[in-house]
Amino acid sequence: MLYKSLVAALLFLTAFQISSAQTPEKVKPKIVTEELRNEAVGFLRETSADVNSLRSLENRISFSSEMAGLMWFHDEKEATAMYLTVISDFKQLLAEYDAQMNTLGITPDESDYRGGFLGGGSTDEKGRITQKFFKAMGVRQQIALSLAEHDATLAYNFFYDTLNIVSNVEFRKQIEQRDSYFEVQLMKKIALKDVSRAAEFGRKSLSKGVNWTHLELLKKIYEKDNEKGAEFADEIVKKFKSDKIAPDSLYNIVGFINAGTENLEQIKKTGGKKPMFSEQNMRDMSEILAQAILQRNATDEADFSGYAAIIEKYAPLRAAQIRTKFAKNAKVKPGVGELDGTDEQRISVKTVPPLKKIEAETETQKKEMEARKEQQEMMKNLQTLGSKELPKEEREKIVAEARKIIGGMGRKEEKIMALSMLAGQVSKLGDKELAADIMKDAQALVNPSPKNYMDFMQIWFLVSAYSETDPDKAFPILDDAIFRLNDTLSAFIKVGEFIDVAGEIIDDGEVQVGSFGGSMISGLTGELGIANSTLRNLAIADFAKTKALTNKFDRTEVRILAKMLILRAILGDSTKDLNKNEEMVMSDSN
Repeated sequence: MLYKSLVAALLFLTAFQISSAQTPEKVKPKIVTEELRNEAVGFLRETSADVNSLRSLENRISFSSEMAGLMWFHDEKEATAMYLTVISDFKQLLAEYDAQMNTLGITPDESDYRGGFLGGGSTDEKGRITQKFFKAMGVRQQIALSLAEHDATLAYNFFYDTLNIVSNVEFRKQIEQRDSYFEVQLMKKIALKDVSRAAEFGRKSLSKGVNWTHLELLKKIYEKDNEKGAEFADEIVKKFKSDKIAPDSLYNIVGFINAGTENLEQIKKTGGKKPMFSEQNMRDMSEILAQAILQRNATDEADFSGYAAIIEKYAPLRAAQIRTKFAKNAKVKPGVGELDGTDEQRISVKTVPPLKKIEAETETQKKEMEARKEQQEMMKNLQTLGSKELPKEEREKIVAEARKIIGGMGRKEEKIMALSMLAGQVSKLGDKELAADIMKDAQALVNPSPKNYMDFMQIWFLVSAYSETDPDKAFPILDDAIFRLNDTLSAFIKVGEFIDVAGEIIDDGEVQVGSFGGSMISGLTGELGIANSTLRNLAIADFAKTKALTNKFDRTEVRILAKMLILRAILGDSTKDLNKNEEMVMSDSN
């Protein structure tokens, strides 16, 4: 998309590093000092006291888990103590739900959990406790993921110890089935920190059988340590041998064979690594797959020729047997990897677009190409701002041309974002006066009385730019926006209480931020990670004012969430956040 390409280009420009010798005045980089980190840790402890005032135990547990994760970057011992408190509270909560479910005699057949925000949830006692129970299971996953970033063993033990609290055997089996995919995601996260532990836990999980998620885990372990990956691959093959595979689950082992083939081909080109699967392992898996296919009845109408091609590389005789047994089912193909049939058979008159549509699309593409060329020229000119010292007049001429191009953009939010980013680039050059002038154009486009979501987003774009160019102007804008947002949140929650008859999201007058699918807090703070640079800039400029903004929110749970975002921006893993932002920019540019 053209818009996405422009945004990606402008984001690149704002990140462009310019040496002080090339700027009219030295622009000091914005960094989080040790003094600010210490202040933030104190703020975290204050926020912890606020969390204890929340009515919802789910909210308290989830917020505390997130805070413990942030504390880890400052004091592992204190963070561990915080996590242990979270674990204790969660076990107490889960034990209460388990006891209530047993008292009410709820069976797995009655526990089909469905969200109830729009009235779909249960309002009877059994339904409500079942909903709370499964939301707690979601919170359990959130805590485990948070722990996995720091202490693999603690995360793994918590995940399985809490499962054992569920006394109903059938319920426990049901949860294990639901956890199968998440379990591997947890181990993948553990592998980032401790690949040996991830491999050990992965081997234990094979006791329940090999499934497709183990392939993801194998790839992650192998990527981190090919020796450990090869050992885990051996265990997978052993499990395939002992369990065999069902004739209707062929796809499961095919994924492993294909991954092994790809890996062996790559090693032949580059060398230097132990292969994921040995040649013998590949032959063994091909034999297992072939036997499963040959168990199928000859009258089976399925076409197994594709499987035969996979098997042939490692077990040619078995491939020949399969082709012979199911010869009548094989479809004639023009060649390996080609589609069935001729081009004439595949293309019908209906698939050919009308001539006028083709001409229109060509004209649109032509205009987009011209606009993209113009924008690329603009980017080239802006880059020259940092390549050499330029007279103010020439610098203003280049920026004026960029402003003209931005002025021709269609949507208001595009213009605001582009102008804001341009102002940030000019500010980095040291020309504060010109940056301020550009920001006036951006601010003129923003609705001073925001009413809808997009109005507030446009204000955020503006604040983000001011955090780079002139933080003092950002604080009053945010202050006013929060004042207006309070009314919107209050109205939304009143409507939510009216609709949410099951108490799914709003319970006892408190938004269940911590139990919204079990990942509301980590999800929000993660997805809003792109806001980290803005919040970090504001905190560096004036931490007292930044903290004060959070207290402008009327609702306690929203106020705490705002504090968590600021704490994450200062105390979190900034490298991870920057990588995430780069990935988002790259995805926007495609």
